[in-house]
Amino acid sequence: MKQRGITLIELLVTVTITGFLGAGVYRTFVGQQHTYEVQDQVVDLQQNVRMAINQLVRDIRMAGFGRVDSKTFGVDGMHGNFKSIISPANDGKGLTVIAGYQEMTTLDDHGGAKDGPGIDAKYLNDIGAYKIKLKDASGFSDKGGKRYICINGTESHRIQNITGNVVEFYTDAKDDGRLLEQHYAGEPVFIVKALTYSLGMFEGKMCLLKDEHLGEGPLPVAENIEDIQFRYTLREDDGSLVVYENVPNNKCDKIRMVQVRIVAKTDRQDPEILKAGDGYRRRVLTSEIQLRNLISL
Repeated sequence: MKQRGITLIELLVTVTITGFLGAGVYRTFVGQQHTYEVQDQVVDLQQNVRMAINQLVRDIRMAGFGRVDSKTFGVDGMHGNFKSIISPANDGKGLTVIAGYQEMTTLDDHGGAKDGPGIDAKYLNDIGAYKIKLKDASGFSDKGGKRYICINGTESHRIQNITGNVVEFYTDAKDDGRLLEQHYAGEPVFIVKALTYSLGMFEGKMCLLKDEHLGEGPLPVAENIEDIQFRYTLREDDGSLVVYENVPNNKCDKIRMVQVRIVAKTDRQDPEILKAGDGYRRRVLTSEIQLRNLISL
């Protein structure tokens, strides 16, 4: 009985068909892989831009919380620089905002006629006093960025000296730091911070940076932020509202609303759109932020 083998033509046809099928499967795999990578890049892009805008909105909206004013800043400005609750950067790509941002401890009861060596109760926590007693004063300092304190969100002061848990404020010809209200044990006490937002490089990537002026320097909030722009709505003396891109220094105290526009891009280029541009996908988010603690001023 004869056994018939595979002819050369049949083998070539089989190899050709297999090649077409393999090429189709490979192209499908490559296409799916590219789609996955693009989607992953877009997800990261959207997360970065949302993280940036959300952080900015949250911090800027808090501007002025704690009734911070020139008494809090000191004659030279907070950190020797910032004299307004909102201070736009000269290049228009950043700003500094001041508020009582973080609860650190609570007020302690001054506890009677005497509270520690030579400290009269009338100088602790009462109207006109220049000292308060905290449950724990370790989160504050009489030097550097931790010297600004807010009591119960209603008044803020500069710290001159700390003895144990007793905090003393500046009271001199330039800064009458006496308490405006009577305060009671258990009221929250916040640290007042000047938060500076800017664009800059961090580990080889353009990032939205935040500096709390506590000694750590600018740290990244979100990466691959390509651009940031601010516009400011000011209330003029006659009550009218005027929009500025560059706010004169003598008008910073009139800022009542901030518009933020952020542009973020993907971490890597997409070859499919490289011919139509630089190959990066971008997202733009814009938000208008009313300064709720300043709106009635």
